[in-house]
Amino acid sequence: MRPIGLKRACGARAALLAALAGVPPATPALAHPHVWVQARTEIVLDEAKGLVALRLAWTFDPAYSAFAVLNLDSKRDGVPDPDKLAELARSRAQALGEGGSFVQAKLNGRPLRLAPPAEARATYRDGRLTLSFTLAPEARGEAVRTLVLATLDPDFYVAFGLPPEADAVRLAGGPSCLLKVTRPAREAREGEQIIPDAEATARPAAAATTGADYAGRVLVACP
Repeated sequence: MRPIGLKRACGARAALLAALAGVPPATPALAHPHVWVQARTEIVLDEAKGLVALRLAWTFDPAYSAFAVLNLDSKRDGVPDPDKLAELARSRAQALGEGGSFVQAKLNGRPLRLAPPAEARATYRDGRLTLSFTLAPEARGEAVRTLVLATLDPDFYVAFGLPPEADAVRLAGGPSCLLKVTRPAREAREGEQIIPDAEATARPAAAATTGADYAGRVLVACP
């Protein structure tokens, strides 16, 4: 399944995700999701158990990755130019900063506001694009008692999943803190289409509920 053009995308966040990795000409599409991402997260705490940053790495599915790097290979050797990959990372991070990062966070039971992405970089390996960046809290200083994270697209245009390896989510710092990763009961496999486009457009709340069912959850608890 190839990603659809912007005109067919559902919702502002869907358009943002389409902008993140580049889109092909409009192609027929029947169901959500249209893009699949494996999301890795490193949670960085300081000595006082304050949240310093979230270091994220998103690896896109092969079809979407191919469109993302289209025309970035001046030597035609199958390897995107480093300077063009760097520019891609900067522009995609800017788009995330303007439209939202898809990361939902609660610190000690309250929504946590995150600053725009920083330290963006992109790599292309084995036919997959990985976009890496850092998110920091807008205000620092509050020690973590509980931190809850989820990465998801409310439109379910894109399916965010957890890579299979055990360290897909890591905790750096806060040695006395507990990290718990809850994987979803169901995972959206690449190419698996779950909600008809017409239904996702007509019933966005249902799409959001379905997307949440396929998203993992991360909990950090500190004494």
